[in-house]
Order: sequence, then C-alpha cells, then structure tokens
Amino acid sequence: MKKIRQPENNVRIIRATNLLRSKIGTGKISPEVIQECQKVIEENDIDFSPLAREFLDSLAQTIRLTRAREISEQQAVERMAGCVMQLKANAAVFHYRLVGNLAQVMLGFLESLTHIDDNALEIVDAHHKTLNAIIAKQMKGDGGQHGQELQQELIRACERYKRNTG
Repeated sequence: MKKIRQPENNVRIIRATNLLRSKIGTGKISPEVIQECQKVIEENDIDFSPLAREFLDSLAQTIRLTRAREISEQQAVERMAGCVMQLKANAAVFHYRLVGNLAQVMLGFLESLTHIDDNALEIVDAHHKTLNAIIAKQMKGDGGQHGQELQQELIRACERYKRNTG
C-alpha cells in the first residue's frame, strides 16, 4: 500500500493497491449490508471452543518449550503474543468479552517483557489456565463481577511483576 499524503492533523491516509481494489471493489458499502453483517456477528451461535482450544493448546506448548529452554526468549514472546492476539481478536466475535479483556491485559504484559523468567511464565500459565476454565464453562460476555475481579487480579499480577523486576 502507498502512503499518498500526510494531512496536518497527523492522520495517515493509505491508498489501497490495485490488487486489493480488484478483490473488494470500489465505492461505498451500503448501510444495509453493514447492518446485515453486524446482525450476523451479533446473532452467531457458533461454538468458539474448538478455535479457542487450538490457540490455548499452542500457548500451552509454547509455555512448555520455554520452560525447557527449547526456544529462544524472543521466539517464546512472539509465539505467546500470537496466540493471545488470536484469542483477543476472535473472542468478541463469539461473545467472549472476558476472554478478549484478559487477552488484552496479557498482550500488554507480553509486549512489555524484555526477559522471560520463571515468574513471567507463571503469570502466562495462570492466564492460560484461567482462559481454559472460561472456555470450558462457556462463560460468554464479560463475566460480571467475577470477570472484573479476574481482570483486576491479572492486572495486579502484571504490575507486581514489573515492580519486582524493575
């Protein structure tokens, strides 16, 4: 994609390539089509569990490989962040807002890491176990008060880690 201009308000406008245009067409998307797509997203009842389990299994494998020092720290962070990012991206579509919220916190934590030690791995592993339980119990939505408590505890654990590792 080509950058075509930089307006004064620091908004970047990126012009789509011809290949992309040929795939999506030109012109505006009608409000009716947008509403129809939104309705499909809101009313979908597809089981998120199989997809979530793929990402969670991959995260578990990465945790094991990291503990065994079979992959580099950089590979570990990239793989973990990839799994968590996929969970975050897909959770909202399947009405698992709590999974998305927790994944957002974990993604921020992973992106802040400069080194992975046993304590960091314990936080990621606890996150993994929490998401496994949420998916197993099919806890859709934001989890209410318990969901807020889980999210706050994850935030506190990440903050404690950062404080203790400086």
